[in-house]
Amino acid sequence: MFSNPFPNAFGLDISDLSIKLVQLDNSSFVFKKGYSYKLKTAREISLPGGLIVNGEIEQADKIKSYILKLLRGTKKSEKKIKSSWVVASLPELQSFIKLIILKKNVEEVIAEDIIIEAKKHIPFTEEEEYYIDWDILPNTKEDSTKILISAIMKKTADDYTKLLESVGLGVIALENEALAIARATVTVGKEYKNEARGLLDIGATRSSFIVYDNEIVQFSTDFNYSGELLTTALSQKMKINYEEAEKIKMKYGLAYKKQKKAWSTMMDYTKKFSGELRKAIYFYYSHFPETNRVKHITMCGSGSNLKHLDKVLSLELKNECRVGHIWKNLNNKKLKVLNDEKSLGYATAIGLALRAADNPFFTKDSI
Repeated sequence: MFSNPFPNAFGLDISDLSIKLVQLDNSSFVFKKGYSYKLKTAREISLPGGLIVNGEIEQADKIKSYILKLLRGTKKSEKKIKSSWVVASLPELQSFIKLIILKKNVEEVIAEDIIIEAKKHIPFTEEEEYYIDWDILPNTKEDSTKILISAIMKKTADDYTKLLESVGLGVIALENEALAIARATVTVGKEYKNEARGLLDIGATRSSFIVYDNEIVQFSTDFNYSGELLTTALSQKMKINYEEAEKIKMKYGLAYKKQKKAWSTMMDYTKKFSGELRKAIYFYYSHFPETNRVKHITMCGSGSNLKHLDKVLSLELKNECRVGHIWKNLNNKKLKVLNDEKSLGYATAIGLALRAADNPFFTKDSI
């Protein structure tokens, strides 16, 4: 196998209330069937509210000190990260991806064709400067070309790049969260014939729903449903402090027991959320070409640990919803990882780390 030109590169998931780091060792070989990765480190550090708001960097100098602490190690047992190469996440709220189809043979397509068509779909205005990138995808039809376009506000991308470079990191790539989540949660090598996969990331401050169909991320959208939202709602409804509300949420979840007021409060928000999810799925069916039905929804994110949430969503959506196995694409049976509940919050970081550890000259290493 050719050596990775970015030795010991790692993935860094930067969100509103935490930063997660995952570093992998690519142990795949050219003459070995399949691929395999070893986990070198997985760690995180919490951020106080207000440093990053809805994905926008508000206080870069303070965030910088938290990143440096994470790189040095938050515990005595953690070794310092020596690599200076990183693949980092871009906030879903500040970025955009979409599959477009050009009615041209792939050999006839030029960059200007893609840019003109992309502008019809990108939600940013001409006054809002943005970066655009694309990948041409395999297509069986000779008279058309499938292209996955992505766009990010220039200010957002520049702010994240400047922040990472300020702590001495070289940015290999900034990647949309949806792509990283799919890389961690969609089984490598498995063919999903005539079916789509829903990927549901429930985080601390928001949730995102992603549709993986025809071997690519086709669609993603965000919702105002999160662990923070439920805890705050409980605190206000029950007139208790935030810490007490958090304990009740984690203890009972959506199980109907003695905490009837807590249950009814969380169920109201969860049913509203399931209704919005249902609309998003139907939106995908009606606005995208060659769609398949979503037959399973894989859940990840720290909020997916909420007791009975999978059962409630399965019942409301009439679709199987289950927490995912987010380490599976490392393809390492001897892997020792964090416990399952804590691991669910690392899906984005794992997806980024898989890209960071991959060999760009050997495309079979991972997705």
